[in-house]
Amino acid sequence: MSGESPLDVQARDWVCLLASGRATGRAARRLQRWCARSEAHQAAFARAREQWHDAARAAALHRHLYPETDAAAAQAAPASPRRSPGGEPDGVAPGRLAPDGPAPAFARTGRPRDPARRRWLAAGGLAAAGAAAGAAAAFPPLGLWPSWQELGADYRTGVGEQRRVALSPHIELVLNTRTSLAVQSAGAQESVRLIAGEAAVRRTAGAAALELLAGGARIVPGVGSVELRRAGERYCLTCAEGEAELRHPARTLVLRAGQRVWYGPADVAEVAAADMEQALAWQRGVLAFRAMPLAEAVEEINRYRRGRVVLVDPALAQRRLSGHFRIDALDEALVQIEQVFGAAVTRLPGGVVLLG
Repeated sequence: MSGESPLDVQARDWVCLLASGRATGRAARRLQRWCARSEAHQAAFARAREQWHDAARAAALHRHLYPETDAAAAQAAPASPRRSPGGEPDGVAPGRLAPDGPAPAFARTGRPRDPARRRWLAAGGLAAAGAAAGAAAAFPPLGLWPSWQELGADYRTGVGEQRRVALSPHIELVLNTRTSLAVQSAGAQESVRLIAGEAAVRRTAGAAALELLAGGARIVPGVGSVELRRAGERYCLTCAEGEAELRHPARTLVLRAGQRVWYGPADVAEVAAADMEQALAWQRGVLAFRAMPLAEAVEEINRYRRGRVVLVDPALAQRRLSGHFRIDALDEALVQIEQVFGAAVTRLPGGVVLLG
């Protein structure tokens, strides 16, 4: 297209591959070599990532304003070819990748005003873009933007952000990073729904009745403090002080201080003792790892850090990381991983880090 360089085309294809969920460790290493070719390659990748971010927000807006177009677009959408990004260093034939993951959609005219967004639209096709808008809104790739449920929350924090909210003189909420809550008052009772992320709730004597809603369960905390975290379709409830009752379709149980339980839509695990120092460290601005598999530690780091850390060497996944790291300086954890495990750390534009 006019005004678009070959590097921009290739960089956009790389970002589409990352966002599609089909990227492998081998692809990440090819991307590393591609970005290392020149500063122009790095700059093109950074531009493409930012354009995808902007276009994805447009997709979510279209989904919200015109939900009735999604079904028709899904029926009309052709199958997307799966081809590799252009400019491959290992001889793969150049090609345009039409993302079969989330793709941008626009208003009914089908003509975005931003030329950069027009290029994204051309890469995937208008019908495929409209069909993918719902998936883009519900399941954001790589956590690049919040879902519509999160955008509609009463309280929400961004990457690395934490927030305290006083619902009343006797009820305080502490939102961890990437957390969304919806709050509703019904007479003398407050209801707090966890949409995403992790939150601590403190209730002191004299507080109104309070219930927490998450994953089809209701949690009734007593005087004291509880913490609730969502991890995919499962939830972890930790009682830090006092007692809390979990009312789940599978069963009802009471947690006491120092206990935690995991549950999902259809089951409740056994109550276990919680490592309170590790569980509550985030409220002190610290991430605490105690012999945690590196794959899990990397996912935890990604909750707090802008960009994305990608573990490209499977041999590192089960190595165990211990240490305390400040949330506002998590690159210190990457330095320790490099020194302790001998991992190669490659930093790419847009905050992307490859560990291999």
